[in-house]
Amino acid sequence: MRQTSGAPRLVIVEWHDARFYSGTRKRNEIDGFRMALFESAGYLLAQDEHTTVIASERNDEDEYRDVTLIPTGSVVSVKGLTPSPLV
Repeated sequence: MRQTSGAPRLVIVEWHDARFYSGTRKRNEIDGFRMALFESAGYLLAQDEHTTVIASERNDEDEYRDVTLIPTGSVVSVKGLTPSPLV
């Protein structure tokens, strides 16, 4: 997996995920079924043709917490964020 170069940037990743509908359905009843669309925010750590990796937290020792692996084929968009200064 290719790590991003330089300091990881804050991003919002919009992506499709699987959704499960339990029970037995007739074919015409599934017409309104859709994939779930998520927005996940975090530091973009790596991205290649298979996996996009973000982490929701970073500390002053360059350690990351709450890492999410997203299938790159499910990614709709990656938008950079500009962090606000702490008050």
